[in-house]
Formats: sequence, C-alpha cells, structure tokens
Amino acid sequence: MASETEKAHALLQTFSIASVTSSLGLGIFCFVADRLLQFSFIQQNNWLRAFSDNVVHGIPGMWSWAIVIGLRKKSDCTEVTLAGFLASVIDVDRFFLAGSLSLKFAQSSVTVFMWMTGNNS
Repeated sequence: MASETEKAHALLQTFSIASVTSSLGLGIFCFVADRLLQFSFIQQNNWLRAFSDNVVHGIPGMWSWAIVIGLRKKSDCTEVTLAGFLASVIDVDRFFLAGSLSLKFAQSSVTVFMWMTGNNS
C-alpha cells in the first residue's frame, strides 16, 4: 500500500505543466476536430464520415490515456494504443442499434434514434 507521501507525490505529478499543457491541447484538438467533422464533404461520404469519426474517437482515447499514465516506459505505448483502439471501436453500438452491418443503415438509424430521443450531441 502506498504511503501518504507517495500518494501526494503522484497527485502533484498529475498537475505538472506538461499534463496541463497536454490536457489543454487535447481540449483544443477535440473542439477543432468536432468542427472539421461538420464539413459537408465528410458528411456526404459514409466511409469518410465513419473513418474520421473513429479517428476522432481514437486520438483523444490515446491522448488522454497518455496523459493519465505519463508515458514513461516503452511498454506504455502498448497501453496507449489499446486505449485508442477501444475508443475507436465504441461505435460498434451503432450496428447493434441498426440491427445491420450496413454502414449506411447504421449511420442513418443512429441519426433517427438521436432525433427521436432529443439527443443531438
């Protein structure tokens, strides 16, 4: 069990200049990426929309986990990659909701579901 000193030291590391800067960068990335995904050429192409949506989930997943663990060892890269993968595959629920493996149907049924439930985020 970690001593109180070790716990305090670990907590102070989470508020380092590097972690705060990385967190601000992550927030800016998410804001800009959300705006970029609204471009009509992305919205009109189902494959480009799905790919970019997964990338925009994967990068923040990787980035945020890198902030949490601090990327001190080479083995940390495996954890960061796994976090990005898991953040990307979260959209598999759209296919379950649609009841189909069709990309077009999955995207359109999610849009209808969001409209019906009032969830426009």
